[in-house]
Amino acid sequence: MNDRLESYRRDGFTVFAGAYDESQMQPWRDEQDRLESVSTGPHAPNRSWWFGNMLERAPHLMWPAVANPLVLDFAEQIVGPFVQLDNLTLAAFPPKDKDDPTAKNCAWHRDRWGHMPSGHYQRPMSLNAICYLQDLTDESGPLRVIRSSHINPVAMTEEERAQPHPDEELLYLKAGDLVLTHSCLLHSGTPNTSGKKRYFFSVYYNISWLKYTDTFDGPNCRQLIGWAREHNDHRALRLLGQDDHLQLRANSGFQEPDEARWAQWQQADRDALAEESAA
Repeated sequence: MNDRLESYRRDGFTVFAGAYDESQMQPWRDEQDRLESVSTGPHAPNRSWWFGNMLERAPHLMWPAVANPLVLDFAEQIVGPFVQLDNLTLAAFPPKDKDDPTAKNCAWHRDRWGHMPSGHYQRPMSLNAICYLQDLTDESGPLRVIRSSHINPVAMTEEERAQPHPDEELLYLKAGDLVLTHSCLLHSGTPNTSGKKRYFFSVYYNISWLKYTDTFDGPNCRQLIGWAREHNDHRALRLLGQDDHLQLRANSGFQEPDEARWAQWQQADRDALAEESAA
């Protein structure tokens, strides 16, 4: 087992430092600004900072974040070749005044498809790939995690969920770093008091036999599905809710170690893609 996979299973998260550079991040910030400005127009009922279904909204801009091989190669080590996009959000946290009583609040939670851990490592049902588009500081707000809380059944009262935790660790991620979390890891943001928006996006993946949150039946996602099918790209098809091998692979008999079977299936996917490219 490689060091990153071992630490992920132990800690419940891993950080890919410098996953994205400024040339990639600025267009994402610009798109969040654009969507926010549209949400404040004369026919918009409420100003919005969070925007879902981003693959349908901006497929060419966001597909590189969804299909990043750095993330997918590692995610497939964790859950096998069953990685599906659950939802993609591009968002910003507006700044709070430092004197605001809520400016010190936490929001501890486990993510969608999580559960209260049992004391033993279990393969996650979902993974969150989060990228902040500026440095995290005490002012902009670090990411808070409780290491190994995807294994340990750490519980919190309603009051404790809004407070710093004695076992927390603060992650001061740099702009472009990407953190990949286990769905059962307890984590929280920190209120932003920097005076500027704190930009981020979340690519939330789940296992391909689960339901997904975003919709892939709009014209842009249908075009992506058509492109993936034309190229026989089964990894891309799975991301878009089209797992052609699901019935066979999810009912394989399980007589071999998972990792060995996963490697065979991953190679079959690569071979199919290579054969199409060579045709």
